[in-house]
Amino acid sequence: MLAEDYMGVAVFAIVALLFPTLVFFLSRYLRTDKHDPRGATTYECGEVPIGDAQIQFHFQYYMYAIIFVAFDIVTVFILIWALVFTNLTDLSKLFLLMFLGILLVGVTYALKKEEIVWI
Repeated sequence: MLAEDYMGVAVFAIVALLFPTLVFFLSRYLRTDKHDPRGATTYECGEVPIGDAQIQFHFQYYMYAIIFVAFDIVTVFILIWALVFTNLTDLSKLFLLMFLGILLVGVTYALKKEEIVWI
């Protein structure tokens, strides 16, 4: 009885392992070997590239993105907690405040490191 229960999972696992392997080997044998010098250039929407593609971005842009993702995740957690706030225990509320405190410390550190906030 156990073998019949898991037969679908076994077939799915075999297909999941064989399909990528098969596609990998087929792509090696069915691809063309023509090398075009345009393939080594930077793609700019069909236009001829201007200048060097290897430029340095300021770290502050990454910092803004990281802070945005952090607040986005926090928003999801806080909304879930807010939906059941009346049913939370005191310990759960303490964890919520600790979570927000850790987030606040992290954001303050990140902004202070970028010298945006002078605390």
